[in-house]
Amino acid sequence: MALIDLIKNLDSYTKTNLLGAETTRILRLTFTENEFDAIEDSVINDAILVQKGCELVQNKSNRTKLLESLKKETIQNLGIRTFEELKSKYLDLHEFSREFEIENQYLLEKPVETRKRFEIIQPTHNELRAVSAYPHDYQRRLKNRLLTLLNNSPNQKILTSMPTGAGKTVLAMELIVDLIRTAVNSKNTDILWVVSSKELAEQSFQALTKLWGQKGDQPVCCQRFFGEFNSIESFSYPTITFATFDLLVSRLDTDYIKTLLGSTNYLFIDEAHQSEAFTYEKVLLEYQKINPHYKIVGLTATPFRSEDSEFNHFKQNFNLYEQISDDQDNYLTSPIQYLIDRSFLSRINFKLLNNSEGNVSEAEYYRTLNKAVINECKLIIDRKENTIIFAKSKSHAVALSIYLKHNGIENGLIIGETPDVVRKQLLSDFTSKENNLNVLVNHLILSTGIDVPGMNSIMVLGEINSPSLGLQILGRAMRGPKNGGNNENTIYLTHQNYNRLSEFKLLETIVLN
Repeated sequence: MALIDLIKNLDSYTKTNLLGAETTRILRLTFTENEFDAIEDSVINDAILVQKGCELVQNKSNRTKLLESLKKETIQNLGIRTFEELKSKYLDLHEFSREFEIENQYLLEKPVETRKRFEIIQPTHNELRAVSAYPHDYQRRLKNRLLTLLNNSPNQKILTSMPTGAGKTVLAMELIVDLIRTAVNSKNTDILWVVSSKELAEQSFQALTKLWGQKGDQPVCCQRFFGEFNSIESFSYPTITFATFDLLVSRLDTDYIKTLLGSTNYLFIDEAHQSEAFTYEKVLLEYQKINPHYKIVGLTATPFRSEDSEFNHFKQNFNLYEQISDDQDNYLTSPIQYLIDRSFLSRINFKLLNNSEGNVSEAEYYRTLNKAVINECKLIIDRKENTIIFAKSKSHAVALSIYLKHNGIENGLIIGETPDVVRKQLLSDFTSKENNLNVLVNHLILSTGIDVPGMNSIMVLGEINSPSLGLQILGRAMRGPKNGGNNENTIYLTHQNYNRLSEFKLLETIVLN
């Protein structure tokens, strides 16, 4: 017996409650001809398994529901006479999982937090770390310009723009290393790095600790100020504090944040346009008010065209604007095309999905969309390539994953409930040539902070309803061979999303065409 066998015993009311109204609705639109048809039990059971499997096993009240649903003959075969006896013997998680042969992936508990609030990074002579040896030439040129401006001019506010996938974080971390190493009084150098999410904050934290361990010349302190890490302190080392906008803004009126801003030599704002304008502007204004020696570096992958109103509003917070240049240090008309031609970014092939949009019913929309996905997935698998699908919602990701499997297309599903160890295994199988996992389905889990080597294509089914979201998703497919990607990648889009790329001006016209 496995977990799916226990799920089959649950009554319809319990199953519907577990799935929720939205997932049930999307399943009906995906698997039936009209909204009044019943969904096959096997589809419902599969959906509960992938969406609620861990919760069913690890939650005591849910285990009780599973035990209560056991058939009489099953209970008798266990040698149990009463339900109280059944609960007494098998409600314990260990006994429950052993007796009913629950698969390991549903037994994985939330990992214990092992990270520390701060880490002292001590470079060790001759110790090699897994970091890039040096920046690319376009990164180095831009970094050197920024370093000169920050070291020689007071009160700089510099906005730095690089195409998505071009290595913005690498540039910033190399710049931070140089700022500390060239400082007259480096022990008093404090840097504040602010970003929109705790995942991106942790990614930046790890990038700097690894780089400083390779290239640093003294101990530095890196501290976390995001998620559950909600306190900070001062150190006698150069200190880099990695924070999120939400936590920082919520504490701006506290004495310790005022002290932090007062001692900050350099404020780095990473992808500030992903947050509401008042959020990053509040941080910038407070820092400039408290610290008369402020120096600010904004990092963005926003569009480049001057008529973009959102970008122009963002630029008003800065007095200088820098971007990549060619080997004569001249600014570029098309930075994206320049990087594509030199294999730093992937050449993108856009392909429109053959689905119905506009004045059609919701059932027609999902029916044609899912069929279009199946047709393209079959071709992708025949070419021995792979794809990551960004579904319209989490409910759609669940329904689409099951729909693909019912049509003979094996795939991996990654949603918020997917345990980290399962997520890592799926990504490993997806990128390995020895496995046959060609298709990954998710909603937005894989849109930021995760690089997938060897990925050939993405399918964007969910609405690209903001420029920042579009940039995040497109960035998954734009890394070229010199940045660990491919010469060419394909981006599958609905007609609506292709039009939005044009409206948002996310890619230069020469690239989009």
